[in-house]
Amino acid sequence: TTMWFPENPRIRLIPLPSPPDVIRFSFLPTKFGRMLMGTVPSGKALAICSLYFVDKSDDETFREIQQRWPKSRLLRDDEAVEKVASMLFNPENKENALEVPIAVQGTELQQAVWTALAGLQNGETCTYSQLAERVDRPKAVRAVANAVAKNEVAILVPCHRIVSKDGSTKYHWGAGLKQQLLEFEKSIK
Repeated sequence: TTMWFPENPRIRLIPLPSPPDVIRFSFLPTKFGRMLMGTVPSGKALAICSLYFVDKSDDETFREIQQRWPKSRLLRDDEAVEKVASMLFNPENKENALEVPIAVQGTELQQAVWTALAGLQNGETCTYSQLAERVDRPKAVRAVANAVAKNEVAILVPCHRIVSKDGSTKYHWGAGLKQQLLEFEKSIK
């Protein structure tokens, strides 16, 4: 399948005061492999709270999400996820027409970092220290790097666009995938 995300969606972060009771999830085929998407209700809509690449197996990815959200019950709901996915992957979406609600739980600094990540445009990369400057915490590079690592929503909160000064590419789902994503984004810029 060639399903992929809109180029520069407008991301709206919705802070969760406490872990959701239930996360409705399902698996999606995408251009760069299978992904698990988790959603929670937000007003009348659904917000995305998890978006992970399936690295080894569905079960393992499910367990990983369970570890990240230990207080929430994970409920398989293909229909709910399909609703969100069809909105996201709709080719009719004009640039920036789509606002994507993303539910997050984190400290003020983490939320600031995720907001800054969501502001990175397609094809743009930056280093951890540049990111720390963007959130006005130039001395807190390590804390900023930790916040990047705690991002729950791949691609839409594009942590893959953060690169090390020495050019090394770390990525939760492997350096190879990160390279592919960055090269693909440069090619469609």
